[in-house]
Amino acid sequence: MESETILGPPGTGKTQTNSNRIRDCIQEGIDPDRIACVSFTRKAAGESRDRVVKDWNIDERDLPYFQTLHSMAYKAGGYTTDDVMSPEDLKIIGDAVGIPFGTKNKNIETDFDNLGISQGDNYMNLYHLARSKKMPFEEMYRLMGDHGLHFMELKRLILSYEDYKRTRHKIDFTDMIENFNAADICPGIDALFVDEAQDLSTLQWSMVNVLRRNPRIQVFTGDDDQAIMGFQGADVKAFLSATEKKTVLNQSYRVPNLIWDQAQSIVNRIYGRAPKNWYPRDHEGSVRHHQNLLDVPLGEGEWCLMARTNRIASYHANKLKDEGWVYSRNGHPSIPTKTYEAIMDWESWCKGQPMAPTKIRNIYTFMKVGKEFTKGYGPKSRNLMMMNEEEFYTLSYAKENLGLQVDESLRWHQALGKIDLETKNYILNALKRGDNVKKPRIKVSTIHSMKGGEADNIIVIPDISYAAYKQYQKKPSIEHRVFYVAVTRAKQSLHVLYPTTDRNYQL
Repeated sequence: MESETILGPPGTGKTQTNSNRIRDCIQEGIDPDRIACVSFTRKAAGESRDRVVKDWNIDERDLPYFQTLHSMAYKAGGYTTDDVMSPEDLKIIGDAVGIPFGTKNKNIETDFDNLGISQGDNYMNLYHLARSKKMPFEEMYRLMGDHGLHFMELKRLILSYEDYKRTRHKIDFTDMIENFNAADICPGIDALFVDEAQDLSTLQWSMVNVLRRNPRIQVFTGDDDQAIMGFQGADVKAFLSATEKKTVLNQSYRVPNLIWDQAQSIVNRIYGRAPKNWYPRDHEGSVRHHQNLLDVPLGEGEWCLMARTNRIASYHANKLKDEGWVYSRNGHPSIPTKTYEAIMDWESWCKGQPMAPTKIRNIYTFMKVGKEFTKGYGPKSRNLMMMNEEEFYTLSYAKENLGLQVDESLRWHQALGKIDLETKNYILNALKRGDNVKKPRIKVSTIHSMKGGEADNIIVIPDISYAAYKQYQKKPSIEHRVFYVAVTRAKQSLHVLYPTTDRNYQL
């Protein structure tokens, strides 16, 4: 058996290294469909698959085991979407026991940020954390300390939850892994690659141990210094003890000198880390500190603003909006795409350019019936909805057949009356500045969501919530890892705002 742990500091090419090792396996005669590359997140799994497909011209259909651990367990169990617990199921349970559910945000950004998280969601998060650590929930409840949750309510909810699953033959994502482990069947693979292995929970490592039974080649890639998923049960010790052989990727292709210096000052404070020497790329870079976000020179280039929690990220996103900056958040531009498309289509329409019916319908959704328009031709009017999709219409046709009575000189911010004044002014300023509204230069994110990503220019908001501060007092290494990840996303410049206090972000 050939087993190895690859320790990859920021920007040292962990994904590319995996891709090269997979190529070596194929050249040795291992069929691609007998190679597994698994990870904790869809993002990591997708990046690994896409890199191998691109590098070695392999059809992704020939890579059936390039997936998350949950996806593998889901397929192995033969489950369907109807088998899996949904938010609607949780609401039914919550209504029955009198404990509300209703979070809209089920992703990693909720770390230390209870804004918008219901009581029931907090209870279930604690329950799943206990299961991911293979720990009785009673013990997890005690270990979590001051969390504002009541044990008897927690116990009552869990009993109702498990009874609901049993009587309706439902499973949750943790069940998928537990059932896979119970079946104890390793798929037919000859090589196993585990990416971002520092993020796997104790339960997921149990699944990995099932997968390890047969493969001759086993590679575990990650970085214990970037292990920031502890709130989801990540077991860093299991990662560091996975193999005896360890290889350190020692050359970063991302982090410049001055930012490397900043990163080292943080990482050296982490207790119990695996020692590793790595080097910055041949570029000086820059590190600057600012009192205020508005002091950062955002005029040109690619930027990412990263905050510790969703709440703090939202606070600074609103600051950007107040100043007229266009940004993206969770993949969505601050100016809604439909709104922007309606504006652009209106301008084209008024110039007499052909217009597809679907675009005309979108324009109508933003129109307010008034003196400029004939009544009865709103977005759901019969005439509009029956327009032939295969035809194209000019402004003249719209006036004659759809009742749109307008002056060609009427601008979008006058005609599209359902766009509120504040949004109109925001868009007008963005267009005047020449910003790319569809693909903004500025991204707003939490540090956790940006893990694995990079940007030319990084803004780090070091302020932490009260909960995170308490965590820092108990386990400072966790917070050091978080901010180590933050600063090492930068390719050119790092901008750090002086911390204030969480009180600034109370809504």
